[in-house]
Amino acid sequence: MSFMDRLRLIALTEPLRPIYNLLKDQIIDYDVASCDATTLQVLKEPGRAAETRSYVYCFRGGTTDKSVILYDYNASDHQQFVYDWFSGFTGYLHVDGDSFFNQLGSDNATIVNCNAHARRKFEPIAQANKGRGIAKEAMSYFKDLYKIEREAKTKQFSAEQRYQLRQEKAKPILENFNVWIDKIYPTVLPKSALGNAVNYCIKYRDGLMRYLEDGRLEIDNNLTEQEIKPLVIARKNFLFCASVGGAEALCLHFGLIRTAKLHNLGPYHYYVMLLKNIPLCQDVEDYEKLLPWNIGLDYKPKA
Repeated sequence: MSFMDRLRLIALTEPLRPIYNLLKDQIIDYDVASCDATTLQVLKEPGRAAETRSYVYCFRGGTTDKSVILYDYNASDHQQFVYDWFSGFTGYLHVDGDSFFNQLGSDNATIVNCNAHARRKFEPIAQANKGRGIAKEAMSYFKDLYKIEREAKTKQFSAEQRYQLRQEKAKPILENFNVWIDKIYPTVLPKSALGNAVNYCIKYRDGLMRYLEDGRLEIDNNLTEQEIKPLVIARKNFLFCASVGGAEALCLHFGLIRTAKLHNLGPYHYYVMLLKNIPLCQDVEDYEKLLPWNIGLDYKPKA
């Protein structure tokens, strides 16, 4: 991509911003959402060294027929950034145990923590030990919990059916796990890898169990992590952004592309439609007609 092409992509950020904002409204207005983050290096960032890491956040949410995937860039004060981004949101929010998300549970967001993160802390310890051990016993609990999730997926359960299945099968397993984890907690070294894994399960216990409360919730945040991966793969090629404007443009375009694909729209055709019609938009209703679920899956741009 030439220098001029990069400038054009950055210049498109402003005219496409109303579409991004309307998509963000879908996430904020629904009561289930998720968030995850990955690093991004920006070379020319005021007041920061070129090697300083910044972050790109991935946000997922919206109803089934109006699902949205968005990305946003932030350099510092991450707790406040995430808190402000979810201003007006009320409901369940899937996140991991990163300190970036510490402020979210203090308002209207009910935190749902990621059981995959809890499981991963035990996994390398279990693999390194030949005997049974605490880590392998912990892994057996998670194995049983994920088996229940596979059953619900295979049988294509509705949210209500998944809720009932979890109450019947998963809740007793988690309750037994918590009794067991409390019992073995005094026997592990607090600052060891095993102690860290056990402490994580105790510290985030309420959030790790919260997916039992609603069949729409997931046992982990893996779906959002999967939406981080395309950006991570792209980052391996472009390595960094030269400017803050470039980082912000990257996030906006990535979000529009991933959301378009989510609704079975070809990103190229969707962008052609956007760029042809945005100059004609005069009010919010005009912009709303350009959202992925409002243009129809059979859309073809005019020649």
